[in-house]
Amino acid sequence: MRRSFVGWAVGAGCFAAVAVAVAATRHAAHVESTPIIPRGAWKEAWVGGALAALALSGVGVLLARRGALRLRTAIVVAVAIQAVPLLGPLILSQDVFLYWSEARVVTVHHANPYSVPPSVYPNDPATRVASAEWRRYTEPYGPAWAAVGTLPALAAGRSADLAQLLYRAIATAGILVLLGILAFRTRSAAAVALLGWSPLVALHFAGGGHSDALLMVFTVLAIALGTRAAGGASWPLAAMFKAIPAVLLPLDLARTRFRRPRRFWIGLVASTVVLTAAAVAAFGTGWLSTSVIGAHGSSGMGGVHFITQTGLRHRYAVVIGALVFAGVYLVLFREAWQRGRPHLGLAAAALCMCSSLLRPWYGLWPLALAATEGDGISEAAAYALSAYLLIFDALPT
Repeated sequence: MRRSFVGWAVGAGCFAAVAVAVAATRHAAHVESTPIIPRGAWKEAWVGGALAALALSGVGVLLARRGALRLRTAIVVAVAIQAVPLLGPLILSQDVFLYWSEARVVTVHHANPYSVPPSVYPNDPATRVASAEWRRYTEPYGPAWAAVGTLPALAAGRSADLAQLLYRAIATAGILVLLGILAFRTRSAAAVALLGWSPLVALHFAGGGHSDALLMVFTVLAIALGTRAAGGASWPLAAMFKAIPAVLLPLDLARTRFRRPRRFWIGLVASTVVLTAAAVAAFGTGWLSTSVIGAHGSSGMGGVHFITQTGLRHRYAVVIGALVFAGVYLVLFREAWQRGRPHLGLAAAALCMCSSLLRPWYGLWPLALAATEGDGISEAAAYALSAYLLIFDALPT
C-alpha cells in the first residue's frame, strides 16, 4: 500500500509540474520559439515546473525498476502528462505551420510539394504564418508524412488556430499509441514512465505538434512485431516518414544475424515496392533525395556545432561527426551480432549527438527505442539526452 501511494504521489507531482509549466507559457510574449521567458514570477514557474517534471520523471523510472510503481499508475499519469499541453498554446516551435503550408501546396494549389515550395504562394494563409527560414524550401519530410499531413490541412481550411491544434492532436495521439504499444508489449511501468512521464515529449508533441510521433509509432511497431510479415512491412512504412528507421534496421537484423523467416522478408520487400510505387505515383521521384538527405540546415545543439567551435570548418566537422557515429555504429553492430542486443536507443542517441541538425524533439527517438528494449544503458543515454535538450533549448539561462 505504501509503495502504491509513493508511485501515485510522484506521478501526481510530475503531472502538476508539467501543468504549471504549461500554464506559465500563457504569460510569455513569445512562445513559438526558444527559450520561453514568461513575465514576472511565471518565469520561475516555467523553469521550476520543467525541471521538477524532469527530475520526477526520472524518479518514476527508478521507482518502477524497484517495483514501487504499478503499470496502471504509470499509464494513467503518462496519459495525463502527455495530454495537458493541449490546453495551452502552441509552444517551442512553428513547425506545424510548415506542415500546414506544405500540405496546402497539395490540397489547395494542387502542386507537388517536393518541387514547389510554399513561398510560391505568398498570399496563402499558411505561407504567411510559416517560418520565413523554411517557407522557401520544398517538403523536407518523407511521402508518408506528406500524405498524412494533408488531413489536418483539409479539416482546418484557412484557420491557423485550428490547423495548429489539429497537428498537435495528431502528435499527441501518436505518443498515446506509442504508450499503448509499450504497455502491451513490455508490461513495464518503467518503459511507460520513461517515455510517458517525459516533459520533453509532452511539451514538444502535445505542445509543438511534431511529426516524429508517427515516425516512432511505426518504428516501435516494427520492433514489436518482430519476425512477422507485418514486422517486415512496418520498417519501410516508418522509413517513409524519415530515414532514421533505415539506419536502425541493420542493427535490428544483426540481433538475429539476419536470420528471419521468409514471411518477414516478403513483408519487407513487398512493402518497400508497394510504398515506393505509390509515392512515385503521387509525388514523382523528388522525395527520394529528401528521404536520404532530410531537412536542411544545422543547429547549435548537435556535436557538429561543438566541433566547429574549435575553429574547424563546418564541412570537416560534419565528416568527423559522421566518422564518430560510424565507429559507435560498428561497436553496436558487433554487440547485436554477438550478444543479440542492438541497443537501438543508444544508436539513436549517438545519431542525435553526431548530427549537424539536432532538434529537441528528436529526443523522442532514443526515449521510445530505449523504452521498447528495456535496455538500461540506452535508457540512461536517452534520459540524459532529453534533459540536455530540454534545459539548454527551452529554458532561459
